[in-house]
Amino acid sequence: MTKDIHAKPFDEGTKIKLELFKLYLRQWLPVFVKRKDKRIEIFDFFAGEGYDSGGNPGSPIIILDELKPYCEQFKINQIEVNLAFNDANKRKFNLLQNNATNKLVVCAEQKKYGFCKNANELNCPFTIQYLNEDFNTLFVKEFNHFHKTQATPRFLFIDQYGIKHVNQTVFKQLASLKQTDFLFFIASSHIMRFKEQPEFQRYINSEKLDFSEKQPAHCHRIIFNYYKSILGRKDYFLGQFSIKKDSNFYGVIFGSNHHLGLKKFLDVAWKIDPHTGETNHDIDDDPIRTGQTTLDFFGTGTTNKVKKLAGFENELLLFLKSQQSNRNIYTFALEKGISISKTNSILNELESQDKLKFFGDNRQKGGFYLDYDHEKKIMIQAK
Repeated sequence: MTKDIHAKPFDEGTKIKLELFKLYLRQWLPVFVKRKDKRIEIFDFFAGEGYDSGGNPGSPIIILDELKPYCEQFKINQIEVNLAFNDANKRKFNLLQNNATNKLVVCAEQKKYGFCKNANELNCPFTIQYLNEDFNTLFVKEFNHFHKTQATPRFLFIDQYGIKHVNQTVFKQLASLKQTDFLFFIASSHIMRFKEQPEFQRYINSEKLDFSEKQPAHCHRIIFNYYKSILGRKDYFLGQFSIKKDSNFYGVIFGSNHHLGLKKFLDVAWKIDPHTGETNHDIDDDPIRTGQTTLDFFGTGTTNKVKKLAGFENELLLFLKSQQSNRNIYTFALEKGISISKTNSILNELESQDKLKFFGDNRQKGGFYLDYDHEKKIMIQAK
């Protein structure tokens, strides 16, 4: 039986997942508002009731909250915003409609904008479609619409409870959409535990999953790499975040056709986890997470350097020996799961250690210009 996460207050893992979703949506929306796109779509395929038993907002209420600062701009710029909230459970679907409508009524009563309330009717600058359908049936129908309207910016949130919905076919379909970013949740440790079961093999190719019983915390990384492998494309941008709940490991996988989408996702991920940008738990036995230090066997005493970042520094130096483009550094860092701001910090540190040299004019002190669209004439090379 599927676990009902709304029956109790959300646990810390669910709160982190929703925070990641909220902060990314907060980064995603203004891009298209500023561009004045005439249509924006947001789909929440497993919307739930809207709140947990303690009144904490779920994804559909978060969406409404994040739209609120842009309502006036939607109206002025005549931007058509369409939301779709779906839940297959009839009881949850009814609660969802009531909770979302009540949220909008309270918002309108505040009369923040002149258009908020028109007589006794809501006059929101967006529309909501409430759906009570099975995901597989709904996705087939909606994908036809997505495919025919590739120019429409859209964000898809697929907060599935298990693993069966985003299979290889659905994943490739998601990645084929040009203006669509998506985020889906997956039960990674369940796959690790039951990958040989026929039920699971309907959705995954277990031969491509090389889990280690000695490193269960790595299971979401392995799932992430599995999805990257079945995509088989270098022109698509994927990110991930691992979430531990009790003794189980879950996670989210993010996808975007544009490097800017991954940049924004990593900005959010590193805000939530300033150590590795990918987890709410100690995935690599890093002492810094427990406030400890460890011996540095390279002769500099003690260190609190995170293993992922130490490995990235070494890879970056090797990369720079053969590359002389800031643009290449930009994409290299994103593909390694390192935010651009963190990469800048690492380059500063490497410069202070005299491991890098620079060529070019007009470089401000400490500036590396890791901007894909506005690359400066600065060359960085490892010594």
